[in-house]
Amino acid sequence: MSDEFKEEVRKKVKEIQQKVYIKDDILQKIVALFLALKERKFPSRKPPRGLLFYGPPGTGKTLLMKVLAEKLELSEPIIIRGPEIISQYYGKSEARLRQLFAFAKEKAEKEDLAIIFIDEIDSLAPRRDLVRGELEPRLVGQLLSLMDGLERESMKGHVVVIGSTNRPEALDPALRRPGRFDLEIEFDPPDANERREILKILLNNYVRDKYTNIKLDEIAEQTIGFTGADLLQLLNEALLQATLEGRDYITHEDLLKVKNNIKPSALREFNAESPKDRSNEIEDKGLIEKLHQIAEDFCRKPGFKAVLLQQPLQSANKIASTIAYIVCSRLHCPYIVVRATWFRSRWFGEMEKSIRELFEKIKRIQPCVVYVKNVDAIAASDDEHLHGAILELLEYLTEFSDNNKEVFLLCSATEEIHPQIRKYFEQLNLIHKE
Repeated sequence: MSDEFKEEVRKKVKEIQQKVYIKDDILQKIVALFLALKERKFPSRKPPRGLLFYGPPGTGKTLLMKVLAEKLELSEPIIIRGPEIISQYYGKSEARLRQLFAFAKEKAEKEDLAIIFIDEIDSLAPRRDLVRGELEPRLVGQLLSLMDGLERESMKGHVVVIGSTNRPEALDPALRRPGRFDLEIEFDPPDANERREILKILLNNYVRDKYTNIKLDEIAEQTIGFTGADLLQLLNEALLQATLEGRDYITHEDLLKVKNNIKPSALREFNAESPKDRSNEIEDKGLIEKLHQIAEDFCRKPGFKAVLLQQPLQSANKIASTIAYIVCSRLHCPYIVVRATWFRSRWFGEMEKSIRELFEKIKRIQPCVVYVKNVDAIAASDDEHLHGAILELLEYLTEFSDNNKEVFLLCSATEEIHPQIRKYFEQLNLIHKE
């Protein structure tokens, strides 16, 4: 890659980040690919034909596609949305897909590059082993065939297919092999530094001179789990608050006031609670001191910590809430509460899937405090039906422990849990009687 091309990539990355903030390494890769294809500089005769954008809602997947087309002066993408393709008539949906791909090929021959953008691709190509209707498997098969047809060397120009989804695990696995979607790009919720940059972009692009004395660092620190869309909503809520008070500008205090009214996209499927200090309900003062010490240790050096509360649920709730109150007050992080009984299912694989989805989402909102009630419902030592759930739990506990994820995991249990699960937990007993 020449120095001139590298400089052009850097320049375009900066321009795009004035509209949508995406991590530098991700954006450089995408920009370099499209510029190389557009300028016929890609070194291989078989460049990537498919890109999969995945991540929580509001992280910029669809917006990035629009900004890329504008800033790189690409031809207008051919956008496919599920509801526009689906038809009640047999074979009509597949015919519409074929027409759009044929149009893309014609466009590529004339303009060298054509882009097909499939928004919410999981609605068109769900896992065939999990659907009961006839249409979905036919659509998946048609899409696979059309993407394979893009690899013909006799074809002039390039057709790139970009799929966007919030649920990559719901996609049919056949789509995710190399040669179809070659590059999978994860759009994580932004960290504190990235949230500050996004806020700066939003203030410049949407609010302009309608704000005063906003401390970007403090707002960024207190908006864990917020995506770009959530931060825009935060500004709009603050503007509405200011309007109600007769002002045409927002202040730092406005943003802090409305922050608790917005549930971040990464947390919308969770029961995010505001923890309370319930230490006055615990009679053992020695235990209270221990709770404060555990919480303070985590705040000073966040890393993976797991505590098992093997006692009556009411007692465990008091301890979990008190620990979470201390940690969340200091780190401004979310407190997630789930019941393990929600994961129980008679359907094969559903319990493991629920556990997997929980921990994958926890990864996106670090640091955080997570309280799993009645963990013995999915990790009891004497229940052979829980073998798959126990293996899933072990895998994530090992991963979180090895990589020292910034997660404080609290679990309550009234029954004995599997010994391999137990070894990851400190045990905290409540001494006083209820």
